[in-house]
Amino acid sequence: MTDGMMKAVRIFEHGDTDVLKVDKYPIPKATENDVLVKVMATGVSGWDIKYRRGDFLKHFNESGLPGRKKFPLPQQLGREASGIVVQSGAQVTRFKPGDAVLGLVHPQNDYCINTIRGLGNLSTEIDYPGHAAFGGNAQYICRPENYWLPIPKGVSYEQAAAGSWSFPTSHRIIVDRCMVSIGDTVFITGTAGGMGNAAVQWARLAGASVIGCTRKSEKIAPLKSLGVDLVVNTMDSSEAYDQIMELTHGEGIDHFIEFTGALPLLELGLKALRVGGTICPVGGDMNDQSLPFKVMDFTKKEMTVLGIRGSRLNDQRIYLEQLATGKISVPIAAILPLNDIQEAHRMVENAEVVGKVLLNPWL
Repeated sequence: MTDGMMKAVRIFEHGDTDVLKVDKYPIPKATENDVLVKVMATGVSGWDIKYRRGDFLKHFNESGLPGRKKFPLPQQLGREASGIVVQSGAQVTRFKPGDAVLGLVHPQNDYCINTIRGLGNLSTEIDYPGHAAFGGNAQYICRPENYWLPIPKGVSYEQAAAGSWSFPTSHRIIVDRCMVSIGDTVFITGTAGGMGNAAVQWARLAGASVIGCTRKSEKIAPLKSLGVDLVVNTMDSSEAYDQIMELTHGEGIDHFIEFTGALPLLELGLKALRVGGTICPVGGDMNDQSLPFKVMDFTKKEMTVLGIRGSRLNDQRIYLEQLATGKISVPIAAILPLNDIQEAHRMVENAEVVGKVLLNPWL
């Protein structure tokens, strides 16, 4: 910190990976309520890819998500970040220099009516990191005290950061929205991605059987090693359906969690859903594609379709506590320097790896 400058990655326009610019910028200054953190690990997520390309802007007509601020430029991406406190403001009481902390991916506004109703994930008037406020793809970041959680002893900076978006959000999907329980069967798409893998682990802890999928035969073995009971190759949707029905003794799946937005997978999940089952469509490319459901589908199957946006503070707390117990772990595919940010985005965007791609700003 001697020269007051730091290395960071920022974008000044939307586009391909060449819009990611690595440069030197002034280290942010902490006000009386802020915590300045030396970043030890920061992630590249599907959110970062969408933001870089401008997908969210096109989908929401530049208005942003309901209750959140717009998507400003320039931006410093990186929803996930962990590190060491180097300075705390005069009014900060929870953190001191040397503390290990994780940046909240979904901080909340305690006075928002949604939070009061128990929906802190839908807080308004919050500057979400890597969204309305600068994210973690830098050597230092500065945020208010209530934007941080302490990292438990025994949890590495890499593990804390790697799953800090995917695991809390997936925890809310599995436990709160779908209410997965012992004996259930859950079909999870996008299984090789961060959200998919996190959902697999929570579903397993809940006592469910898990079905995953891939279009690449070489990913079947790695996915099974992550705890997936059955991995179907969706290049042949008819065979995949038969395998699902065989595993469920002809009854169909209890829950279908869809992370890709791919129409063939939505159709497969709907077809394989048992009567009274639940569907939670989560991800995709944020286009305006309609879900392939008819009114009669709801009548025939008495199915429930669930929405999801983000996680609450308790989900983020549970994530860190379960990391500390060793009951969950985040597979890490690669740790790269900031200078390799374009390669990191390419790896995530092309779904080349099973596991998280992290950046170490000090390599």
